[in-house]
Amino acid sequence: MFRNLSLIFLLGLLGCAEDNSSLGPGQSSNTGVGGSLARFTIVGNFLYTVDNSRLHTFDISNPAQPQARESIEVGQGVETIFPLNGLLFLGTQSGMLIYQLLPGGKPQFLSRYEHIVSCDPVVANAQFAYVTLRVSGCRQAVAGAADLLEIIDISNIQQPTIVASYDLESPYGLGLDGETLFVCLGVAGLKVFNVSDPQNLQQLAFLDDINAVDVIPLNGLLLVIGPDSILQYDYSDLNDIRKISEIPIGA
Repeated sequence: MFRNLSLIFLLGLLGCAEDNSSLGPGQSSNTGVGGSLARFTIVGNFLYTVDNSRLHTFDISNPAQPQARESIEVGQGVETIFPLNGLLFLGTQSGMLIYQLLPGGKPQFLSRYEHIVSCDPVVANAQFAYVTLRVSGCRQAVAGAADLLEIIDISNIQQPTIVASYDLESPYGLGLDGETLFVCLGVAGLKVFNVSDPQNLQQLAFLDDINAVDVIPLNGLLLVIGPDSILQYDYSDLNDIRKISEIPIGA
């Protein structure tokens, strides 16, 4: 029933995500996956971490002796990191930064998408990046800003362009599985959308009885991370999303 939950649980709490797209022949990893609020991620033999203003690279090819590599200034207000196909997407308080990973694991700046100052996690696929902008409860937000889900076309990775924007109530973390997008709304719950047409999102489900901060979709198994529990949902049938377990966390 828990389907390797012990591994996923630990790494979800730590905020670790992994992108296997840059692994070489014969390489494998069992580090697991993490949510959109992650502040570090693993790509192949490299660990990438962010603090408020810098992106750090560590060589972990020998896990017993990790080696610090580059540490580069990327600007203020960095909050999250998301890996995809040899790219790193950094969510910051004022925009989304995209870095390409060069041979040897070195990050190189590619482009930036700017938005109004707010709290900002991001997930992506090969064509679109999905960004939630949260004003409610966000200390960095500016007056007059709105709570939004923004969809950004990254097919030209050097010129990301917004294609759609949707009002949402206090969005937090989000997760993507194919054309299905899960968006956490804190105490308001969690919404599920079909995003096959970015300019005409279709709401598939609304779980309004949970406090959802971040989410990890895993091929039909949804881990919802809240302030005091981790819940598992079966979403193999999007018309009948069912809770299958709940684990209390915290004190």
